Amino acid sequence: MVVPDNITRLYDGEETLRQESLRRIAEMPGLAAHLVMIEQSMNLLQALLPSTKVKNEDQLVLGNLGIRCFNALASCLKLALSGYYQASALHIRDLLETAFLLDYFSTDAALVTRWRTMSDRERKKAFSPFAVRDALDKRDGFTGMKRKAAYEQLSKLAGHATPEGAIMLVPDPSASAVHCGPFLEITALMAVLSEAALTAVQVAGSFRIVMDTKGSEAIGARASFLRAQTAWLKRFFDRTVKS
Repeated sequence: MVVPDNITRLYDGEETLRQESLRRIAEMPGLAAHLVMIEQSMNLLQALLPSTKVKNEDQLVLGNLGIRCFNALASCLKLALSGYYQASALHIRDLLETAFLLDYFSTDAALVTRWRTMSDRERKKAFSPFAVRDALDKRDGFTGMKRKAAYEQLSKLAGHATPEGAIMLVPDPSASAVHCGPFLEITALMAVLSEAALTAVQVAGSFRIVMDTKGSEAIGARASFLRAQTAWLKRFFDRTVKS
């Protein structure tokens, strides 16, 4: 089979945009810091995956979620660096939903068993995105529904076909003209990477709590993540984190 020329040219254009995106990131310490945080989160996810010797079904299922998150972050980065900002944000929404689920599991280990053994119908009711967010808000005493707002914003811009989503397809905000295919727009790149880093911190932080993985690699990854998280939170939110 001969690969169509247009497919090859599209790939070449994506790779050119990726190199330029990385060059721009290297020149902007704030953007580079987001990239470091994402990388440290992915390192932690991978390091905490259960080994093939693990027999605990809950840990194996949680490991599958960790792989899902690692792959989503990798896909998010690949698309963002290559100029597909809306498609990249779609993976962030998936990550956010999984982050909420992992956070919910950290409340009570028995929830994992319930989640994996329920019927599909029961699971959709007991562990729907709304049910999980509601349970977390009640647990934390939150009344502002910020989790819902974050999820719905990503759904509006990337997860669902909406008129508002077209803003993610505009290379030049001053012109408001949409573009078919990849493009480089630094504000969009900053927005996607910062949101990806924020979500990566949440998902990796919860994964760190629910996984029982031991060993030097896991210990090292946990320590590296906490150092990176502390520096990132201090830089962007003037906050510290407890180990």
